[in-house]
Amino acid sequence: MTVATMLAVTSCSDFSDYNDTPVSDVQQAERTLWDNISQNDQLSDFATLVKKAGFDDELSQPHFYTVWAPVNGTYDASSLMSADSATVLYQFVKSHIAEYNHGISGPVDERIHALNRKSFVFEGDGQYTYAGQALKQLNIPNSNGIMHLLDGAARFYPNIYEYLLTYEGIDSVSAYFKRYETSVLDTKNSVLGPTINGKQTYIDSVMITSNSLLKMFDAKLDKEDSTYTMLVPTNEAWQAQYDKISKSFNFINTTVAQNIDEATSTSSAPTVSVTVDAAYTKDSLTRLYLVSDLVYNNNNYYNNWLVNDAVEPYDTLLSTTYGVITNPQEVMSRVIDRETMSNGTFCIVDSLAFRPWESWCYSLHQSPMNSRTWTGSNSYLYIEQADFDSVKYVPEYPGITSLGYLWVAPLSNYGKPQLDVKLRNVLSTTYNIYIVLAPSQDYGEDDNGNKFQKPNMLDFSLSYCDAKGKLATQKLNQKVVNDPTRVDTLAVGTFTFPVAYAGLGNTVYPNLKITTDFGVFDKAKMAAYTRDFRIVSILMKPAELDEFEATKE
Repeated sequence: MTVATMLAVTSCSDFSDYNDTPVSDVQQAERTLWDNISQNDQLSDFATLVKKAGFDDELSQPHFYTVWAPVNGTYDASSLMSADSATVLYQFVKSHIAEYNHGISGPVDERIHALNRKSFVFEGDGQYTYAGQALKQLNIPNSNGIMHLLDGAARFYPNIYEYLLTYEGIDSVSAYFKRYETSVLDTKNSVLGPTINGKQTYIDSVMITSNSLLKMFDAKLDKEDSTYTMLVPTNEAWQAQYDKISKSFNFINTTVAQNIDEATSTSSAPTVSVTVDAAYTKDSLTRLYLVSDLVYNNNNYYNNWLVNDAVEPYDTLLSTTYGVITNPQEVMSRVIDRETMSNGTFCIVDSLAFRPWESWCYSLHQSPMNSRTWTGSNSYLYIEQADFDSVKYVPEYPGITSLGYLWVAPLSNYGKPQLDVKLRNVLSTTYNIYIVLAPSQDYGEDDNGNKFQKPNMLDFSLSYCDAKGKLATQKLNQKVVNDPTRVDTLAVGTFTFPVAYAGLGNTVYPNLKITTDFGVFDKAKMAAYTRDFRIVSILMKPAELDEFEATKE
């Protein structure tokens, strides 16, 4: 039986079927499960292992169980004898025991949840199997359960999380996940002991372990009810990726910025700062982004081809953090070892071939609403879908029905509006900066009396924090002119930010100042250009992405 079949969801009997044992059987069974196991010559190895695991006493109690007991000579008992008792209990004994009644009285098609919470397929009609092993004797009655004799042992598959913590050569990633693990006492399933000095003790303490990182990534790697594919870097691959990502997260202990909200003029703004542990913040964010796209839910449409050979590979993978990976063949080509787990596939990779702009260094769409307007009024307007063709706008994503923009207009005939745009979540990398402008609604007349839409002529400068923690200003492109008849994307300039701002909150940020260099008294420019701004967004693209797209084209 294939592992895929083992993990498939099958139908279950009604709850009563699990609990109701035929009265006649119970009346005939005077001995407990442990009595019948320990006194059966065919089960001497199994009995030894049950006793080694310390589960013999539990099988003597009135709690009702079903046991699938493998007979001697059908499995490697000697290797299990040399294992520690906890391993024998969890990986072997509990794989063959489940709560409630799973007796056979006809066709069987069940997914058994064993005591170790692993799932095994129990099926057949006349001939029966459990975990792919044939049953050689059925429905042996006991005073506290049902027993079937099994011609072989159920194979134990660890789940992805269990394997992650034990696989050799991946200490870097396993240690990172381990630091987010917590354990609490499961009082419901722990065996009560005496009360000592007013405090409850437990003979058998059952712990519930959880991992907050798994919850953050929506990846139940420690559970058996979903299947995943996880990419696990070797220590060398981890270090190489760490070095690559960390360059985008250069922090300094105190980062400063202009406080645009409290500015009193275009040239006078108070300074605001944020202080952090630079080394810790860099390390923390680097590690977080390193692991953010390692897990893929196999049930997701885009990922199904990872485990289904009948499905043609897609050109996209979707991680549990909704990272869109557009080079899946390249990513999966780095797999050097692949192991089947109880809840999916564990893939060791010697390199993480993620593209930076898809995994940690994203394009940033900066909203003009995060801005401060000077000597001008502003309002937010929309271009409706019916007008997209006329303004030559192609939506980036399907389903977009309108395009918003900020309209900034002069307050008087003499004023020229200026705008400071806050740039959020900037990393210490090189960005190509663009402005997206909506079509002009300001008209002029040429010498022949023909009306035309006036374009903008804009200057750009950047306020940022340098590597020494000082405010600095950098002029970008000047006298940038747009096509006023369309939604137009224009290059503002290229800039390498020396420090990162992502993760520092909304207090500190670079800001982009947008101005015009002419006033009302420059008649020629007033006739040719508009002083209005109609800004859709500021687009910041990692330079690597632009280079890649240019090569692709």
